[in-house]
Amino acid sequence: YQFISQILRWRAQSTSDHVIFTLLNSKGAVSKALTCAELHKKAERIGNLLLEKGRVNTGDHVALIFPPGLDLICAFYGCLYVGAVPVTIRPPHPQNLHTTLPTVRMIVDVSKATLVLSNQSVIKLLRSKEASNVLDSKAWPITLDTDDMPKKKLPILYRAPTAEMLAYLDFSVSTTGMLAGIKMSHAAVTSLCRSMKIACELYPSRHIALCLDPYCGLGFALWCLSSIYSGHHSILIPPSEVEINPALWLSAVSQYKVRDTFCSYGVMELCTKGLGSSVNQLKSKGINLACVRTCVVVAEERPRMHLTTSFSKLFSALGLSPRAVSTSFGCRVNIAICLQGASSPEPSTVYVDLRALRNDRVSLVERGSPHSLC
Repeated sequence: YQFISQILRWRAQSTSDHVIFTLLNSKGAVSKALTCAELHKKAERIGNLLLEKGRVNTGDHVALIFPPGLDLICAFYGCLYVGAVPVTIRPPHPQNLHTTLPTVRMIVDVSKATLVLSNQSVIKLLRSKEASNVLDSKAWPITLDTDDMPKKKLPILYRAPTAEMLAYLDFSVSTTGMLAGIKMSHAAVTSLCRSMKIACELYPSRHIALCLDPYCGLGFALWCLSSIYSGHHSILIPPSEVEINPALWLSAVSQYKVRDTFCSYGVMELCTKGLGSSVNQLKSKGINLACVRTCVVVAEERPRMHLTTSFSKLFSALGLSPRAVSTSFGCRVNIAICLQGASSPEPSTVYVDLRALRNDRVSLVERGSPHSLC
């Protein structure tokens, strides 16, 4: 099976009871879990919703506006099953509609989405009085609610992909505020997932903990694609839950004896600031990070060396090896990922000439040299 939607259908038959996703809440309890068969069935139901109520055709673009969780994954595969092209979008922030809602709307418009798929709480927010003060609430495309599924079960009209067909659109807002979108074909998705599987040694027996936003780049690929391709169990921790309980991510890593974990700089910062004086308390609770082989920060920016060093030093008291912490870089334009693999040599800090970098050259210099960059 070559393509991601075909692989999910195969897993639903061959390893139907294998738990592939677990979503944790702020208390560290399992909020929801999905087996391969359950994910497949939910994706089929969403596919039927798109066909029955949305009248989608092959190649139609569908905006998925969900908080980080399992609904986003189910909606994504529901789109693939019927040949629609999903566009994952971060929901607007209820306390900051004035700046976040126009961004959502811009991605919907630029992606030429003919349909919006979301859940009850987000749709209610989009249609609220506060939202209508920012944008005309009637100007959205047809909006379907995944909490309101058709009761009758229909055999789904599965539309098999081809290598060059679009799998999804990947949009992100850069650090300079520019909106950039790329087209991901099914062949590109397969190549991306295969590379990650080999580099990180991902197998069905592995447990991976993810604490990052799942809307674009490597974060999206890890949250929605990688488990289906490689078969490993992904423990999903929404960053908003870490804001409530800063110890959540590290507690989960210790509890599940996770060997590979991926996070964002925001989460690393929350842990460093929120747990700085609580390390001994965490130690007394039995939290042990000696199991961690790789702790990768996912971002599309330069490494924040000061933050990763502070994090490594702080949690070395819990058994975290400084060698485990590394950064990644995802280039969405050329679909390249710079990721420290399981068998990579130890990372070392180097200084390069900033002027040479601007001319697409890498020139090593001594620390403290003029124009040097770590």
